[in-house]
Amino acid sequence: MTVSREHKWFPEELASAKPPENLTISQWACRYRELGKLSAITGLYSLEMTPFFGPIMDRCASPDIDQQATCKPAQIGGTVFLENIVGYYTHQDPSSIMFVLADEDTAEFVSTEKIAPMFRDSAALTHLYNPYKFNRAIIDTPNGGHIDFGWASSVAKIASRPERIVIGDEVDKPGYYKKSKEASALSLIRERTESYPRGYFKHIWTSTPTIETGNIIVLLDTSDLILDWHCPCPKCGQYQPLRWSGEHCHGFKNGEYRGDDGLMHPFGGVVWEGGREATLSQIRETARYKCGECGALWTTEEKNEAVRQGREVPRTKPTGDERKIGNHINRIYSLFDSGNLAILVEKWVAIFRQPAERKQKELQGFVNSALAEPFKQVIQVTDESDLMQAKCSLPAQTVPQEAVALTCYVDVQKYGFWFCVRAFARDHTSWNIHYGHLITWDDVENLLFDTFYPVQDSDRTMKIWRAGVDTGGTKKYEDMSMTEETYWWLRENATGRGCRVWGTKGASSPFPGKIRIGKPMDKTPSGKPMPGGLQIIQLNTNDLKDAFHYRLRQAIEGGPQAAYLHGDTDESYIKQITAEEKQINEKGAVAWVSIRDDNHYLDCECGCIVLASQEWIGGGVDLVPVYDETPKSQTRPVRRSNWMGR
Repeated sequence: MTVSREHKWFPEELASAKPPENLTISQWACRYRELGKLSAITGLYSLEMTPFFGPIMDRCASPDIDQQATCKPAQIGGTVFLENIVGYYTHQDPSSIMFVLADEDTAEFVSTEKIAPMFRDSAALTHLYNPYKFNRAIIDTPNGGHIDFGWASSVAKIASRPERIVIGDEVDKPGYYKKSKEASALSLIRERTESYPRGYFKHIWTSTPTIETGNIIVLLDTSDLILDWHCPCPKCGQYQPLRWSGEHCHGFKNGEYRGDDGLMHPFGGVVWEGGREATLSQIRETARYKCGECGALWTTEEKNEAVRQGREVPRTKPTGDERKIGNHINRIYSLFDSGNLAILVEKWVAIFRQPAERKQKELQGFVNSALAEPFKQVIQVTDESDLMQAKCSLPAQTVPQEAVALTCYVDVQKYGFWFCVRAFARDHTSWNIHYGHLITWDDVENLLFDTFYPVQDSDRTMKIWRAGVDTGGTKKYEDMSMTEETYWWLRENATGRGCRVWGTKGASSPFPGKIRIGKPMDKTPSGKPMPGGLQIIQLNTNDLKDAFHYRLRQAIEGGPQAAYLHGDTDESYIKQITAEEKQINEKGAVAWVSIRDDNHYLDCECGCIVLASQEWIGGGVDLVPVYDETPKSQTRPVRRSNWMGR
């Protein structure tokens, strides 16, 4: 006798056995992805606001593509695009996925505040959500899906197990550049897929760029094929990629692009009346996108409609063998308010109304985060012949007539002291009048408290108004470091001798502003008591070097707030000023990095500039009282010690 038994399957077993639907990632997202309250737009996902992400997402599941690199701006929906990829593979094709973020905090945030809510908010994914299998580091789903979250600075996290899909988000952030004894973070991430065959594994990279040698620009430039989103002109119909101007078109030559007709065409760009002096009303009334083909001016609404009608066009003729694809998207394409042409122009114009020392940082932020273009350093002055053009006709140790105050900065070293003296006009134009090397603390005191510099074509002389002394240094004596020796010298000489002197220290990492005032210290580093305490001013040396080199360029070009060199400036000074250049450092940040050992004059010049700034305690040189001329017979002459210097 045959007994019939009914077999009942668990829902998880049925889900794991269910064959994938014939859907692309973008189709899946539009059908199943639901955006919750944490998203800017709630409800079922739609490509209407980000149409350019559709084909990019779809390639991330194509068997013909191994790598997809997307260079993008901030605030354009890039995180949702990556979440859709995770949701698709987990729901339709359960796989091992590694999602790598720049640092541990971001990895935890994306895991708990982005991916987990996606599963909870989407009806099709809810049955895969198990709070006991979802944590900040690992997600396991009952249908066999597995997601690892890692951060680029942790070799252990990104080199732990095989993965079929690897996603690297914001690969230009500092964590991806952290040095280790092993390979780079991107190489270690790629290695996770080595056990999977071509066409089955996927490398997916996204980031806002930094500079031309940053990870995402290198990934973009080395792609087999680069695709741009071309939008039709509402007047002439020519499809074209949208760019801010011909100056910001990385990867293109001669301000031209290859159209879908295979021919070269000129770029358009954003235009408005009034240039950098434009008023808000001018910007709001006249900001337009100018067609590169017919010159027609598009409103923001017309631009948005053109984006919706856009399509991908390759920069070069495809061969059919391309497996590494790159895409470039900037904020002009955004259909959110951030892509409004007037808003973009307002931000651009505001940059050029910033103080000179802040302008470069604001400009880099806009170029990177809005235009998604690599920033090209324009403040760096490294060529000796260029620097010589910043010289004025005055000889060394002579104060220009326009100057109202002198600042001095002393760089303390184990064997002696380097210094610079700079004269400032009330509008912050300045002149280096003296630099050199001193041997003893007596020489330092002679310079700061007893030296009188003659003023050009007058009977006046001027003393140093403010000074800063670097408190860094190495061990000098068995029981005392240079730092402690400097502390004790400051305790005796900082006030009461005519020139106010501050102890300073270069900060290990940048911070907002130029200076940060430290808390009073009542002990030396070795623990010796200092009754009454000592306050040290931290300097944002990275920004100050930007500011100094910018002002050198202003001297060469005759611009405002120029930093001139005296007429006797020699090669020894030039070599120290150019001993650093802008690079991506070991932490992945764009910073000044030493290329030669001695950079003392550069540090001293930065100190001279910040001592005269409005941020300094007591205000800047613009607050110095009008100088009361005194006959030369009633002043002391310039005292020249046996120091080396000009």
